[in-house]
Amino acid sequence: MNLYEQYIKKQFDLSAFGIERGESRSDYFCTPKGAKIIGWTGVDGIHYCTIKALGEIVFAVEPMGYAGRHAFPVADNFEDFLRLLMACGHEAYIEQAHAWSREQYDNFAKENPITAIANEQILYLQKEHGLAPIDDPYNYLKTIYDNFDFSTVPYKKDYYEYVPKEAMPLPKEWKVYFSLHDRKGGERAGEELPLNTTFSWAGYEWLIPSAYICSKGLVLDVFAEAESDKVHAFLFKWMYAAEDESKLTSEQRQQIENENPLAFDYRSWIEVNGTLIREKQGRGNGWVQGYEMYQSKSMRDILDHYGLSLDKCWIWRRMSFPWATKSKPSIKTLSLKMEQRPVSIIGERFRVTNVGQQIKFIHPVSNAAHTLTVTDYEQDTMSFDRQFSDGYEHPTHLTKMAYTLEPELTNMQFSVSDTKQSDAPKKTKISAPNSDFASAIAIIGGADGPTSVIVGVPRTEKKLHAACSALTFEPQKKVEWKMTFREKTVEDFEIQLKPC
Repeated sequence: MNLYEQYIKKQFDLSAFGIERGESRSDYFCTPKGAKIIGWTGVDGIHYCTIKALGEIVFAVEPMGYAGRHAFPVADNFEDFLRLLMACGHEAYIEQAHAWSREQYDNFAKENPITAIANEQILYLQKEHGLAPIDDPYNYLKTIYDNFDFSTVPYKKDYYEYVPKEAMPLPKEWKVYFSLHDRKGGERAGEELPLNTTFSWAGYEWLIPSAYICSKGLVLDVFAEAESDKVHAFLFKWMYAAEDESKLTSEQRQQIENENPLAFDYRSWIEVNGTLIREKQGRGNGWVQGYEMYQSKSMRDILDHYGLSLDKCWIWRRMSFPWATKSKPSIKTLSLKMEQRPVSIIGERFRVTNVGQQIKFIHPVSNAAHTLTVTDYEQDTMSFDRQFSDGYEHPTHLTKMAYTLEPELTNMQFSVSDTKQSDAPKKTKISAPNSDFASAIAIIGGADGPTSVIVGVPRTEKKLHAACSALTFEPQKKVEWKMTFREKTVEDFEIQLKPC
């Protein structure tokens, strides 16, 4: 069951963000055909919905809005809609941001801080569904609005009694800009340079249909065709298992990431006239016919533009590369270099019984033999300036370990962490005086619990590495540790790009 289905089945609500359920249908003249109502604001008939013909995109519908733009997009999907609400704290930002300048948006945010009840809902979405707020909601909302083709919204017949068809927006032209996320007014679209280059790499069939020559740099559209059988087998295996992500172990999450054929990640450089240029910005999407989560309207438009089959499984990425010269060069030679980003590989587990213990292991990629030697091992507590923050009590117990490796591996190549996840904070009746929160010890880690800790450890001629266990309310009697390796599994690739 995905997030939207959970919301429809009333497993959570959005009232804390100013959205009430209300009527499930709308009689407003401007509600698009095939709309599924998400909720109502209670002001001027404004409501949010998805539209059957346009997939997962979430729209705001504003009866007092402009002709042909009464319904406008605010999120690529329901999950992004939730993340926008978490970042903003109220739907008013989402419904009005497209009409504001950055300064107006920031001023509104200062005058309307996130409320306590909205904070509770944000914490719920973080803990129960693993969501994180959108980093830059203003830019997200402006970009999706500015790049949308409003001629695709299917209104009902009586809409045109209020809005003449000649007042409707014309179909959106195909334009590609160098700035993929933060385009400023006045930037010109790039000139298309057809390439139609195909090649095989890393188990995928690749296509580069075109480059776009812009004043600031070059933009490439790159497609990887994944094997349909592998994609469907992966989705069948994990789709239902991942419905409740809170029940997945960290190893299962990593396994999902490693097995996902649509999650291949890579770095890119172009070489223009012998000068190597690194990618500045990138954005991407995937397509799988028959799976709503992989059938966005924007991705369909891209595939349609290039005439690519909707029956195949695609990974699309658009990348921009700034010119190395002050002005746009005349391109004589052009090539693309691609490098897989290292992937995480879960290694063996072990327990520590005493200082000096040695664990021998084989590197899963290089097959080299290594030895981990424990140099320090003790239980400790993590001291906070206050134990309670924003009405929550936090776990403080941990076990810390220092170790050496022979032969040496860098911290980017190898790490040790607890197989157990940190205990979730507990709701308490004791509230902190304010929301400031400070720790007396520096922890580095992620959602699955801290992975390393800055501690005082004995001096040694060999390089020391450090790790700490998950944070718990009671001391762990025995910690089970796991090794994680980060390595590339395919060779780098380079190909010459020649205009058609």
